[in-house]
Amino acid sequence: MNVAIIGSGLSGSVAAISLAKAGCTVDLYERLSDEELCNRDRTYAITHSSRKILENIDIWSSIQSNLVPFQYLNVIDFELNKQVQFHVGDLKKEDKNTLCIGWIADHKKLMIKILKHISQLDNINKIPTSVIPNTKNYDLIVAADGSNSNTKKKLKTSSFSFDYDQMCITAKVLLRGAKSNEAFEILNTQGPFAVLPLGGDLFQIICSQTIKQGFINMNLSKSLFLDYLSTVLPYGIEPDTLIDEPKSYPIRFLLNYSLFSGKYIYIGETAHIFHPVGGQGLNLCWRDVNNLTNIISIPFLRRNVFFVPILYSMSRLIDILSVSIFTDTLVRYSRSNSFIFFIPRAVVFFILKNSKIARKSILNIMTNGLWQW
Repeated sequence: MNVAIIGSGLSGSVAAISLAKAGCTVDLYERLSDEELCNRDRTYAITHSSRKILENIDIWSSIQSNLVPFQYLNVIDFELNKQVQFHVGDLKKEDKNTLCIGWIADHKKLMIKILKHISQLDNINKIPTSVIPNTKNYDLIVAADGSNSNTKKKLKTSSFSFDYDQMCITAKVLLRGAKSNEAFEILNTQGPFAVLPLGGDLFQIICSQTIKQGFINMNLSKSLFLDYLSTVLPYGIEPDTLIDEPKSYPIRFLLNYSLFSGKYIYIGETAHIFHPVGGQGLNLCWRDVNNLTNIISIPFLRRNVFFVPILYSMSRLIDILSVSIFTDTLVRYSRSNSFIFFIPRAVVFFILKNSKIARKSILNIMTNGLWQW
């Protein structure tokens, strides 16, 4: 089967490797150089669904040393002053052996390793352009060219989208009092606030807040920005040093009405973009890749490729919709500061704190998704 992939970011590159190892001949179209692809300052939370996908395509062992594992996830309701801790014991039996809830990955290190794998596969042909000269040469075309996809514009594929009245601020900070094996998700009325371990005392801060407050915080001096962080961080954890300049970006919700158009299939951020709360973004993108590969690997469908796009679309529906609802609900839950919401919020935290079944259910949905083909 001949497949073209447009875009070689983390979704497109993993798709190229996965489909090539499934026996496809892959042409990977990308206008950016490898250096430009690697030169992004982003941090990702890697879950067990991604671990299994990367193990299946023989990448996991080579990138694991570049990942920072964490064994505890502390979810805090800032307004209620309540906390629930998820730990390795809350995972499914098959995931407990890793002794980790998840891993934190730096974009550059991850991208370098994945591009190296691509260079070692003979049936992946990299082409330095994003324009396919003759689409008739391919059985399928996978669009992975991001949120501003030119492919979608050309095909006039519609999406449901809106902008949150929030912006996301990220910064690397040295923290005193935080353990290197724990992560935090703090829910407050400005928006979710994540603290992710990067090794030792270094942590990635990812905070979403109103646009007005975000602009104020982005213009603070380093010392005042650290003072702001100290007002949100849990008791006993203090920001010590700001390692880099804080960066900001708007937060969007986007979901295609269709995940395919003819022989074109949309994966990753070309198909969906959700709020960063819960760290679901990259993991959801790679589950797109996994489902597509599993479908293409079925002999009948390799001979009848016109069924693949519709089956792919159907296979991703439950997972994508559940993540979209979960993340959006969590954001609105976090920002609800009306007194009438305090009782149900307190009930939710009471159940999670006292019910292992509830914690396991939530954690396993977050780490493995709802359904895989």
